[in-house]
Amino acid sequence: MNVQNLKTLLALIAGGKDVDGSWEVSGFSSRAEAKDAIESLSRSLGDPPPAVRPRGLDRAILHADGASRGNPGPSAIAAIIHLPTGEELASVAKRIGRATNNVAEYRAVIEGMKLARDIGIRELTVFVDSELVMKQLTGAYRIRSRDLEPLAREVAAEARHFGKCAFKHVKREENREADRMANEALNRIEDS
Repeated sequence: MNVQNLKTLLALIAGGKDVDGSWEVSGFSSRAEAKDAIESLSRSLGDPPPAVRPRGLDRAILHADGASRGNPGPSAIAAIIHLPTGEELASVAKRIGRATNNVAEYRAVIEGMKLARDIGIRELTVFVDSELVMKQLTGAYRIRSRDLEPLAREVAAEARHFGKCAFKHVKREENREADRMANEALNRIEDS
């Protein structure tokens, strides 16, 4: 395998080109030869060493919170994913436009669940400080708001991606970091 040809091909692919349009420019004699070189490189890399993947990645905890000023008004969400050991894996905080506090709470849960799915979590425990949202998600309360029904269906659809998914209520003090991140994102709305 010609290493320089492979480097050139990888640089072209990283720049947005595909193999079909790059193999010849890279110096390979055929598309098949370029494909074989990529597959050989992939095999040589193998699986990452065990130390690279954090222990317990299959199970995680999600703290989600939404913030709204005006109800409805400018709103933001935050979600933080932790391992059971407390190590933070990922987080998201962003503005979502005009919404009620309950819509923001649901949207925070949805964004957090998508993030957990994207990083390969299989079992997820979701903590929210909105008793209403938690009781709706667990079926203890009926959902009467037409704005919340599609969001609850989206949460249910996301939950099916996990082997196990549970929803739990926490006091606001126990959700302090997600609350802080949501409010910081919301403040960015007001500052702009």
